[in-house]
Amino acid sequence: MPVSSTDKLSTINQEECLLRFMKQPLTYQNGDMDVVIDYYHAATIPPDLANWAFQLLKNNLYHLYTRSNLGWDEAAKMTDLQAPEARYLVARSAHDPSDLKGFLMFQMVLEETMDDDVMAEVAYCYELQLEEHARSRGLGEYLMQLLFQIGDFWCMDKVMLTVFKDNTGAIKFYTKKMGFALDEISPSACLSARMAKRFDYEILSRPCHPWSPLHPQRQATPNI
Repeated sequence: MPVSSTDKLSTINQEECLLRFMKQPLTYQNGDMDVVIDYYHAATIPPDLANWAFQLLKNNLYHLYTRSNLGWDEAAKMTDLQAPEARYLVARSAHDPSDLKGFLMFQMVLEETMDDDVMAEVAYCYELQLEEHARSRGLGEYLMQLLFQIGDFWCMDKVMLTVFKDNTGAIKFYTKKMGFALDEISPSACLSARMAKRFDYEILSRPCHPWSPLHPQRQATPNI
């Protein structure tokens, strides 16, 4: 009997570490930047790291949220970061664990499509936030590549994210560097231009390319 998407996601979300197929530790180097990537589940991330992640997000995006239709809701944003299925990739200095560089927070979820009868299995990037001193060093690209590898291994349909229209730098990064495009359910993709103007965000996605033993028809070697 085929496994339903709901059952599949439930099984995946019970996994303690979604990076078990990758060689550990995960490291990134660029010139004098020497970084280790630590993996956490929402239930295991230390409180001081969780607080740092929230403050970094606020420092980076508060001005965009306050200009948006959504507004800034501190309690709601904290709840988002503490969602039971949230997973974190935290970048820190390999030489000084207190020197934190940035983080990516994602969840494995089901998302709607334009077909009412079909749900997409998605590795959803909820946050990618870097400290100012860690930007333009390739670290953001590296963290996103890790998420692509996770989506591929667990045979997800795509990687998705939401971005404010005003965040032009992020839109350029995701579309020009990381290969994202408007998702079919993004306002500008599924609504008239007049209706789409009412929304201050877009939804971007990039297809996954399953290769793992979990996908018996695709057994190619991963690029890890």
